[in-house]
Amino acid sequence: MKLPRFLQFKGYLVKDFKEYISEGRIEIHLEVKENRRRCCSRCNAELTGYVGQHRMKIEGLPISGLRQIIYFWRVKGYCQNCKKHRSERIDFLSELTPHFTKDYAWWLGRFCEFAPVSRVADFNQQSKMTMWRLDFARMRKMLQKYKIPKVRRISVDEVYAQNRRKRGQSRDDQFFTVITDLETRRVIYVTDSRRKEALDTFFKIIGKDACGKIDVVACDQHDAYAASVREYCKNATLVWDRFHIMQNFEIAVNETRKELHGQLYRDDDAKHLSRGKYRYIFLKKADRRTKAEEIHMQEVIAANREFSALEIIKERMLTFFDERDEWSAEKIFREVGTWIYDMNFYSLKKWYDSLSKQWDTLKNYFRYRVTSAVSEGHNNVIKMLKRRAFGYRNMEYFKLKIMQVCGYLNSKYINSLESLTFDC
Repeated sequence: MKLPRFLQFKGYLVKDFKEYISEGRIEIHLEVKENRRRCCSRCNAELTGYVGQHRMKIEGLPISGLRQIIYFWRVKGYCQNCKKHRSERIDFLSELTPHFTKDYAWWLGRFCEFAPVSRVADFNQQSKMTMWRLDFARMRKMLQKYKIPKVRRISVDEVYAQNRRKRGQSRDDQFFTVITDLETRRVIYVTDSRRKEALDTFFKIIGKDACGKIDVVACDQHDAYAASVREYCKNATLVWDRFHIMQNFEIAVNETRKELHGQLYRDDDAKHLSRGKYRYIFLKKADRRTKAEEIHMQEVIAANREFSALEIIKERMLTFFDERDEWSAEKIFREVGTWIYDMNFYSLKKWYDSLSKQWDTLKNYFRYRVTSAVSEGHNNVIKMLKRRAFGYRNMEYFKLKIMQVCGYLNSKYINSLESLTFDC
């Protein structure tokens, strides 16, 4: 009688098969085939000089809901190549862990791609530390074969990685720099800190030729990233993300609201209507306000001329990124600047002066129309990973986990378990 495939083990014969239904497991006892060639587990050279053997107990893929426990003897011999005593190579034993077969280790690894390690361990009745080590070893093996795909347009953003600083670290060291391919929308690299050196590392890895083929780099207004792009990507155009520009504008508008609120007398009607609890009404676009919010703003504008000017400036600036070309956008930008200076709004003047000095970079958005919105989406996924794991102590594991979930270090992009060939 021919045994089914899941009961066939290369180099071994099934000697005994026992079922323990009440305990939810089956036991398979193996014996070695005659004249089996024994090879070193490290270099695959033939072993000579038998020096002993030890009994192995490993687990394979469950069969009909029953845990599969496999017993066999593993021989130890002398390897002429390593010049040491080595255990023999077992073809069906996982290289990632000595506790599982290859197919079971791969199956558990796929579980870890979309579920927390602790949940995978509980579901499969395994040790949490064993599952963590398996997942870590699997991702590190994938990383050894990983090659950064060729890119033309990338997005660069930072994500908050750790709460506590180690001795000698600055706040910049608490972040990861995440590089995303804008065309495939996948994370292609993660590196420590948000310093200039972090992005320099990525550009050095891909090489000078690959850097020369990058056309666009989308990022926020972080000076370190801009300096790195200008040094290594001579042909690339730096594009500021519109979300961060408008976020800084809203901060300046809110600061101006605070300034105007502080200048009002207690008995002024606008004093009550411009309190901090109403700040979101001031920042919201006019056509998105509710009826009650519209009435609120009408009362504020009627009571104070400066709040009326602030509302006009905000509404005009919200149309800035909707323009078709840089010349129309520049007209709006200069117009807003004139109104800010006429009203002498300190916080808005500071914001405007900072942007007007770098208009040559700001206008690039209207040529390429790219943003780092994809990176912001990945940041939300990364925050979810942190919450799901209740934080990470091992930063290397955290970086690999980001590339597993948001990038290419997962079974979706691997054609073969053995060769770990990536289809990027």
